[in-house]
Amino acid sequence: MASFEPSSPPSVWVLTDDRPGNRTQALGVARALGWPFVEKKLAFNALQHGSPAALGATLDTLDGDSRAEIAPPWPDLVLAAGRRAVPVARYVRRATSGTTRIVLIGRRTPAEEADLVIRCAYFRQAATPNLVEVTLPPTQVDGPTLARVRAEEQNPFATLPKPVCVMLVGGETGRHRFRPDFAERMAAEVTHAAADAGASLAIVTSRRTGAEGVTALKRGAPGALLFEWRPNAPGGAYLSYIANADFLVVTGESESMLAEAAASGRPLTIYPLVARPLSPMLRIRSAIAAMATSRMLSPLLGWIMVGGWVAPRRDLANLHRMIEGRRWGRIFDGSLNTEPPQPFDGDEVVATRVKSLFAAG
Repeated sequence: MASFEPSSPPSVWVLTDDRPGNRTQALGVARALGWPFVEKKLAFNALQHGSPAALGATLDTLDGDSRAEIAPPWPDLVLAAGRRAVPVARYVRRATSGTTRIVLIGRRTPAEEADLVIRCAYFRQAATPNLVEVTLPPTQVDGPTLARVRAEEQNPFATLPKPVCVMLVGGETGRHRFRPDFAERMAAEVTHAAADAGASLAIVTSRRTGAEGVTALKRGAPGALLFEWRPNAPGGAYLSYIANADFLVVTGESESMLAEAAASGRPLTIYPLVARPLSPMLRIRSAIAAMATSRMLSPLLGWIMVGGWVAPRRDLANLHRMIEGRRWGRIFDGSLNTEPPQPFDGDEVVATRVKSLFAAG
């Protein structure tokens, strides 16, 4: 598809929530577009737990301050990541009688009523004309951004001998375990791998790592420089960790962290977490998602998925294999990956498709 650039940039709202992965993906699309935008930070009430299919177009899920922010003048384009932003995006579109373009990002965002839905290709999902599949989600990270961070911010690893291996640690999710014994073993294994590569080790935790996880990491890697997640940490600190790393090790449960690492140009090693067994309900939903791509059942099951009633399957082992196939990184095998990744081009594909929404005619 040929690139298209309108004569004057459309007005853009970026709807973000309190989940870092959602926020970085939405801002990543905005960055790739290169158009001015306004970020609308959403906070929610108890109604946020309803499904997008049932909620429809509404601001009833927002708290009072956030609701006041969703007001004219309305934008030409809304970018939103995560299912909780979907009712708000629909509300804006209804307020403009359908003239506002809606781009939704994420596995649990419904495809119907959106102009584009951006999802990772490793999901098993029903094909629709408005679906944009990418290997990894959009990210705020690119070469120029990291160069600016290195020039403007203090190097957090200035006391460590180079090269520096930085391990970005996530933690417990609904689908992955992160027990202390696992965290300790992982830290010890990465410590040995870094030493074999002649690298110093720094560990960066996240809000999902938890206090027990941090303690276990310290036991497993007592000589590592550890940066513990704090809720009031400076916003640019995370980018500074990536910008000043020579090698990256990333736990494998976060598509966003993997995308940021792949886009950084640093050699990437993936350390997968242990998957939880599926509950009976999740097994049923996974079966529906798997069958939605079959010719015989796709009309019905595809409709169920497009409407957001059942999300595509989240098989991160498949994502890890795709990253290896694109030569963006390698799964941990006891040693660090020291090979620079191939060029990361996912953001260009997304930007071209979004800009095509504003092509004349």
